[in-house]
Amino acid sequence: MSTTQLLVQRLGPYATITLSNPAKRNAIATATAGELVDTLQMLDRESEVRVIVITGEGHCFSSGGDLDEFLATVESGGTQLWETGEPWQQLFSIIATLSKPVIARVVGPAMAGACGLVAACDFAYCSEDARFGSPEIKIGLFPLFILPALLKRLGERHALDLALTGRTLDAQEALRMGLVNRVCPLAELDDLVAQQVQSLAELEPATVRRGKHAFHKISSVGVSEGLELARGLRPAFMCSDELRRGIEKFFAKKEVKA
Repeated sequence: MSTTQLLVQRLGPYATITLSNPAKRNAIATATAGELVDTLQMLDRESEVRVIVITGEGHCFSSGGDLDEFLATVESGGTQLWETGEPWQQLFSIIATLSKPVIARVVGPAMAGACGLVAACDFAYCSEDARFGSPEIKIGLFPLFILPALLKRLGERHALDLALTGRTLDAQEALRMGLVNRVCPLAELDDLVAQQVQSLAELEPATVRRGKHAFHKISSVGVSEGLELARGLRPAFMCSDELRRGIEKFFAKKEVKA
């Protein structure tokens, strides 16, 4: 059973992780999920990397979980299934904890677990031929691990729609639902991703790190709790060297224009 490999390429301020197994439509086995977690953590520690991009090799982002592996584990006991669930739990929780933005670059299908991976990324950009869906219910499964990401990104009604119908979304419907940020022709996709990478790479890394932390903390609670968190997190931004430098640059630009 061939396992999808992860190809890592560092290009200036960003690193690309490519899911590579075109023969199996870049399927994600449990081992691949664990390796993806390790790779994300490794790149997050590299100071020269400002942004991480996840994509698939060829004309498919990923078909999702490896069905050959699922079939082989049908007879597994509860203990083994519990243990092998750890990499999947980590995969769909780690991106929110990273200090650097993670972008999904999607060409072609992003199905099942791969659709959840797109939802879990901080940003998602796709080509016009991209397709998304969570068809697990059609084979007797339910999208458990990806459900929190779908709920957060799409809201209850759209998430339930995908999970219970198993239907496929085209790129424009995914955009309307909020699963992706932008849709463009395939020939323009790399330029679009590069523009977003550049705008993020120009920001202060410490501010981005604090901003991601604040966003995910505040978005996970209600309004009152969110405001309490905002009050507590405010000093970390207001007393930072990054803010001082930012204000100095702002006034310096005003003086030049004057």
